[in-house]
Parts: sequence; C-alpha cells; structure tokens
Amino acid sequence: MFKLLLISTLVLLFQSCAGHKSMKNEVTKKPFYGKEIKKTKAIALDKIIKNHSAYNNKDVVMEANVEKVCAKKGCWMTLQGSDKTFRVKFHDYSYFVPMSLIGKKVWVEGKVIRKTLSIKDTKHYLEDAGASKKEIAAVTKPSFEYRIVAKGVKVVN
Repeated sequence: MFKLLLISTLVLLFQSCAGHKSMKNEVTKKPFYGKEIKKTKAIALDKIIKNHSAYNNKDVVMEANVEKVCAKKGCWMTLQGSDKTFRVKFHDYSYFVPMSLIGKKVWVEGKVIRKTLSIKDTKHYLEDAGASKKEIAAVTKPSFEYRIVAKGVKVVN
C-alpha cells in the first residue's frame, strides 16, 4: 500500500512540475488569457485607484505591471500601482496565468470592486504568495483590497 501511495505521489508531482514548466513558455505563444481584449485604450491603474468610486462595479480595461502571480496555480495575480496593489481574480476560474507574467505590462478587462477580506482570506493569500509564517501570524484583523474580476488579460510587453 505504501509503495502505491509513493508511486502515485511521484506521478502527480511529476505531472505538476511538467505543467508548470509549460506555463512558463506560454507567454510568448499567447498574447492573451481568457477572453481576448478588443478595446484600443486602457486606463492606468493609479487613475482607477484614485477615482475608485467612479469605476466601482463597472467594466473597465486597465493597464499595469504584474507584481505577483499565485505560485500554486496562477489563479490570481496582483498589479502594481505607484503605492497600492490591485488583485486580479479570473472570471469563474475559467483560465489561469503563468508565473512568467511577473514584471510584464498587461491590460486587464473586467469589473472593478473594493473587497473586504476576512482574516482567513488574508492569510490564505499571503500563504499562496509565499509569505513567512511570521507575516501570516501577524494578521489579526480584516483588511480590504482593490480587485478586478477579469474576463481577459492581454500581454502588452
């Protein structure tokens, strides 16, 4: 029984690593993820943060650099503004993005919201991002974040 469990674990680990390697090369093969963005103009992330109430709950196309991507499976990413970040979640988890997007400029199309995060969710995101146990343990109250639920992501550079 132990041998079967060990072999199954090794097979899953190998498949996981093989899938991750192919994701790294995907950025050069595919300039967009999810629904293709057809608009020709994007709004800078900082403008959306500064005027959040004007964009709240509305569909927009924003432009920013990718700061982080979920290391576990690419199920979220954060965009870097001049002093705040914006989390990108993907519509209905219908697609994911590769780690190789970090540092790339992207356009993201979707609905903008300001979301309150529970302590549990905040700790989960920190864990996904590879934060230390000390950083995770320091979370003692709910927080908030700016977020966009993305229909599509287009790699600009």
